[in-house]
Formats: sequence, structure tokens, C-alpha cells
Amino acid sequence: MVGRILLIILGILLLLILLIFFVPYGVDAGYEEGVLFLRVKAGPFRFTLYPKKPPSERKKKKQREKQDAAGSEKKADETKKKKKKEKKKGEPADTAEQGVDETITVREKTKWDLDTIAALAKMALNALRRFFRAFRVDFLKLHLTVAGSDPYDTALRYGAVCAAAEMLNADDGRCRLRRRDIALGCDFARTFPEIAFRIVVTVQLYKFVHMAFMFLAEYVIWKIRTRREKKAAALAQREDDNGRQQDE
Repeated sequence: MVGRILLIILGILLLLILLIFFVPYGVDAGYEEGVLFLRVKAGPFRFTLYPKKPPSERKKKKQREKQDAAGSEKKADETKKKKKKEKKKGEPADTAEQGVDETITVREKTKWDLDTIAALAKMALNALRRFFRAFRVDFLKLHLTVAGSDPYDTALRYGAVCAAAEMLNADDGRCRLRRRDIALGCDFARTFPEIAFRIVVTVQLYKFVHMAFMFLAEYVIWKIRTRREKKAAALAQREDDNGRQQDE
């Protein structure tokens, strides 16, 4: 009976861990109809960080009570600090000199050569690539109407914007874009441009764990290889020294 209960508890814990690591977490941010918004999602749950909802009367009362309590606590802490300072002023100063412990050994800093720096830089670049590949853009929206005071400048800006938008429309596999909504326009009658954008980015925690294991595996393999190379170089040096001694 106890064994079954333990198995059920372990199964529930394993299921929770899998849910935590495989549930997609994301950010939904944008600017639409003159309003800037920021939302956070965890699986099916959504939380709006900005703009915040106006607090109700009950929440306002609770916030006031918390502020009053915090103010009273600050005053009490200040009075305690003042009393402690007055006590310290009345006490005699301790003028005993502290001896230096000469038994402490200072380790020398490890010197890195160019090969070590190059190997670590390569591993860091690989980890950085995996980090950016872990994120996925589920939705990208960009609605832009180019406008300006000068029609010639407006036309030039519209051409530059269209050239930059071609990079987003290109589907070459490097950019993990699932859905996109890009609409560009040009209005010579307006003087100010109009823009609306939105981006939804998601990530799963297990990808960061995989990234850490890959980095650790690369580091261990490099460490083993360098040790073998150092041992081989040391053996070759010994053989050369022994051969010279025999010749002499």
C-alpha cells in the first residue's frame, strides 16, 4: 500500500516536472491603436503586465493600509538605529591590531594561451547560437504607413522600408517565424507615419537544459583532448631527453 502511494506521488511529481519544462512560455508585446501593451503567457494562462487595470476601492484601501504600516515600521527602525548610534558613541574604541596570518597560501592565477581562448570562444559562440535558436517567433505583425513633409523623402523612406521588409518575408530557414502579417503603405497627404506592430515569442525550458548539457559535453571533450595532447607532448619530451643522454 505504501509502495503504491509512493509510486503515485513520484508519478505526479514527474508529470509536474515535465509540464514545467515542456509548457511554452512567452511574451506578447506590441503597439496597436496608440496603445502599448505587454503580456506574459505560460501555457494556456495569460497575464497582462502593461497597461495595468485600475485598482478597485478594496485594493486601494489595502494599499493605503500597507503604506501606513510600512511608514510606522520605518519610523521604528530609524529610532532603533539612532539609539544604537548613541550607544556606540559612548563605548571606547577597540584599538587592537590584527595580526597577519602568514600561513595563508595565495594561488597563482592560471595563464590562458591563445588555443585555450580560441576553444572557449568557439564554445561560447555555439552556446549563443543555441540560445537564439531556442526562441520561436509565433506571430509577427507590422503595419506601417510611411509619410513625411517632403514627397521625395517619403518615397525614399518607403523604398528603404520595403527593402528591409524583404528580409522578414524571406523564408530561408534561419528565422523561426511561424506566422507574419506585414503590410506597408505610403501616404503623401499625411505628414506623420502610422505604425502598428506586435510580436509573440515563445520558449520551452527544456531547451535551456539541453543547451547547458551540450556546452558541458563540449567542455569535457575539449578538456580530455587537451590532457591527452599534454601527456603526449610530455612523453615525447622525455624520449628526446633520454636519447640525448644516451648519445652523450
